[in-house]
Amino acid sequence: MPRSVKVVIILIVIALILGVGGFIVLQFYNPFRQYPSSSTLSDSPTINDILMPSWSGTKTLEKNGYIIDYSNAQDGYVAIKGPNTDTPMKAQLIFGEFTVSYDVFPNTYTIIALTPGSGTYTIRTLKQKEGNAYSVTATMELKVTLKNELSPYLYPNQIVNYTKDTLAVQKSFELTQGLTSQLERVHAVYKFIVTTIDYDYEKAKRAQDEFLIPDLDEAYTLKKGICFDYAALMTAMLRVQHIPTRVVTGYVDVGYHAWVETYIDGVGWINPSIYFEKETWKRIDPTFDAQGPYFGKYQDKLYY
Repeated sequence: MPRSVKVVIILIVIALILGVGGFIVLQFYNPFRQYPSSSTLSDSPTINDILMPSWSGTKTLEKNGYIIDYSNAQDGYVAIKGPNTDTPMKAQLIFGEFTVSYDVFPNTYTIIALTPGSGTYTIRTLKQKEGNAYSVTATMELKVTLKNELSPYLYPNQIVNYTKDTLAVQKSFELTQGLTSQLERVHAVYKFIVTTIDYDYEKAKRAQDEFLIPDLDEAYTLKKGICFDYAALMTAMLRVQHIPTRVVTGYVDVGYHAWVETYIDGVGWINPSIYFEKETWKRIDPTFDAQGPYFGKYQDKLYY
């Protein structure tokens, strides 16, 4: 092959490498773009504006000591309480192929988010028979028309469990004080999570054998957690700002994982690795972003 042809081929290869590399870099940092992007101004909620679930008892199913309160189903959640017993209890939410289980307790209501949206649900309560075997104690069909399809992602639930006194909630209002847009608030919370929370490798080992519900005060105080904790912390801190946010669990290349998706109207890019498309959900992964970007595949499974 003539030397001149070799030179041309080498130059073409170099150009391709530079072009592809430049394209990838610009996905995460563009020197000509402002970060975070400007977005529509919005009023700042206060801690007294936090949306909290309630159970008025106006619409209930009571059977075998279990109470399913669906008085506020149109707001995207139901509340379930079990009888006074030491036997482990659960509730299942079924919507088509979507099935998710929650723990149920005798002295407090478990908040179950109707994350699939409007439609017909099957709700079942169960009690332990032996080991992982459970028997059904009550079943109901519930047809739901949500007032707002984003409502399930604006209230606390068992996975994203908080009150006005939760430490991370108070920190959210501290971080976002004076910020004038939802995008700025997301950016502030995201930066706090990825720069403050360390990954807990010992807890990750325990999570291989048991389902560990996030404890927001514990993760905030210890400043460490697993992916579930990262995601739940960020979700709680954004929901109290009236920003619809959800924890997503599923699979990545290294195994089971949890991450975050948030919804904001009419926004663009955030540096370094959050990209919001107009009027769509977009993935945010504070766990990987705290340690370095992840370029593998994601497979969604459940939403909380």
